Amino acid sequence: MNIQKLKNIVNEIDGGVVKPVYLFQGDDQFLQQLVVNKIETTMSRERDCEKIILEPDEMSGSEIIGSLYHTDLFSSQKFFILRNPQKMKGNSQNELYKYLENPIESNCLIIFFGMYDQKKVIVKELLKRFVPVNVGSPRESNMGIWVNYFLKEKSIKADSKFVNEFISIAGDSLYHLANEIDKIAILLQDGEELTLDHIKQFSGWKRKYKLWNFLFALGNRNLQKAIKTGYSLISQNDTLVSLLYPIMSLLQEMLFQKISSGTFSKFRGYIPLSNTVKKKIPYFSKQYSRQEIENALLLLGKIDERIKTTKVSDESELIQFIFNVISK
Repeated sequence: MNIQKLKNIVNEIDGGVVKPVYLFQGDDQFLQQLVVNKIETTMSRERDCEKIILEPDEMSGSEIIGSLYHTDLFSSQKFFILRNPQKMKGNSQNELYKYLENPIESNCLIIFFGMYDQKKVIVKELLKRFVPVNVGSPRESNMGIWVNYFLKEKSIKADSKFVNEFISIAGDSLYHLANEIDKIAILLQDGEELTLDHIKQFSGWKRKYKLWNFLFALGNRNLQKAIKTGYSLISQNDTLVSLLYPIMSLLQEMLFQKISSGTFSKFRGYIPLSNTVKKKIPYFSKQYSRQEIENALLLLGKIDERIKTTKVSDESELIQFIFNVISK
């Protein structure tokens, strides 16, 4: 079976070309999210794009088909994501084939199925109509290609010794590899040359930190410490969801301090912050403007929405939040 190269498809999408239907084969969640983000970004350049998740486990086949054909008064583009099409039952499979023969050109439907689903009837039919794009986890021998890709995405120049160093540190998965390069890219100054010390300095995150360490770093606008402690908490089996509430509580108290014109008052009811953190809130609030705190709370709301509606990387969401909030 012929499988298209993901690199060619990504370059095509980056160039502004999005086809109305894509078929992706493979279970690497990082690569799946990569193509989803690429398509959504490209479609959103010129006009609004609505992303719709089609879940056969939660929707009937008729609901899925109805969503594909639904139009609205505002004629916004729609970006559909259908996973596990083999779970669609009965006539809905035939209706899907009909849609694929004449899809709505302004919309985009991407279909994901697993590496071992080729024997399923619906997958066989899909393979007759489209050449699949491979989003399976790459072999170790191909990791160097991805190191160069991630470095290029972040405009970081590096020779082969850096590529090999990244592979030795984080070559176990694309997810790990991308996160390591993300951390370095955020902390490198414009025009600063990448060194082996940069790679070694921000790899590992072996030290364990407490929640208050992270909140202190956030309150003090210490970018490097916030990233280090935040990543440590995530790697210690905490989730971004578990961090949202204390972060939001800290920001809300800082905002209340601003609104109260700096007059420190007793805390109202239960607040999920340690006494050590609460005592520092008057100082933390002085490190941010009121607008910055309000923007940070809006960012948290958007992150919460993404967590509930899409599959996201906790580490990536956290580091972007920290960078957007702390950087001036």
